[in-house]
Amino acid sequence: MHQLGSQLLWLAGNSGLRLEEVLAESIGAVAAMHRDACDLDHPGSPCSTVAMVRCAGSALEYLVLSDSVIALDRVNGEPVVIQDKSVDGFASDNARAASSGRDKSDKSALFTLIREQQQVRNRPGGYWVAQVDPSAADHAMSGFVEEVRGAALLSDGAALLVTDFRAMDWPALLTFAYEQGPSALIAATREFEDRDPDGSIWPRYKHRDDATAVVCRL
Repeated sequence: MHQLGSQLLWLAGNSGLRLEEVLAESIGAVAAMHRDACDLDHPGSPCSTVAMVRCAGSALEYLVLSDSVIALDRVNGEPVVIQDKSVDGFASDNARAASSGRDKSDKSALFTLIREQQQVRNRPGGYWVAQVDPSAADHAMSGFVEEVRGAALLSDGAALLVTDFRAMDWPALLTFAYEQGPSALIAATREFEDRDPDGSIWPRYKHRDDATAVVCRL
């Protein structure tokens, strides 16, 4: 994912391409680097969600692909929250049942979920991630928002305080992130995860999810 990130940063800052085009070009470039040495047709090939913002005159351009979240803090009005929930529809009843009340050492729910998602990833009727197919960028959520004074770009695991734990709303999360920073935001998320390691209060597939957060003021 480091290679994809480097490509995204370079193209977003050094080309006139729209963010969808930046993403498509970057996916294609990284896939080309590995085509001769890796089995890119394997459904388990490395993949990533993507969240990007870029200043565009008086507006902020954004892009979200898969289950990351962008919360845009507007000068006037409520935050604009961009979240792709398409992946949420691809967890079977069996995987959900295995997750409910599971033992901490039981990884069957997570393995079941991964296998099922691999079968519908980057396919019509499924959901889309940054993997090896540049056309995934066509399925990203993107656009422009005026009068934005800040933003939080979050992996789904860093958005849990709002999306799952209901410990705060989006304005409160933005305020907390501005004042305390992304490390404190993730630490607060870990505290809630540790209160419920088995997922009995807040059902989920992992005790702790991967969490990445970027906070910016404009």
